[in-house]
Amino acid sequence: MFKITPNPPTLSSAEAIDPQAAERAFAHYNLTPGANPKPTRATPTRDLLPEAQSQEEALVNAYSILQSAAATAYENADNQTGANRKVAMGVVHLIELAQLWVDSVLDKRMAGVSG
Repeated sequence: MFKITPNPPTLSSAEAIDPQAAERAFAHYNLTPGANPKPTRATPTRDLLPEAQSQEEALVNAYSILQSAAATAYENADNQTGANRKVAMGVVHLIELAQLWVDSVLDKRMAGVSG
């Protein structure tokens, strides 16, 4: 019988691991003794965002991002059934609530400018 996957290595003990390779792996993932055991998550920094000219422009950009997220969530919900569809539609509703908040802030700013 032909087997696509190869057989596992015959040596399975810890002595078969190259100690230098193990040290490099530990150092790469910051798992050396005395290192911070919690992995640090990379958080997006504001330096990567383009500079908005005004708060209104920032809100318009946020609204545009929410529109894209809503379209993505709707598309995902259309491809789901049962409980997964309910979860996806919950995400859609949360996005729509965020859009309403941004809309209300923009409307207040526009009323303040024109009035």
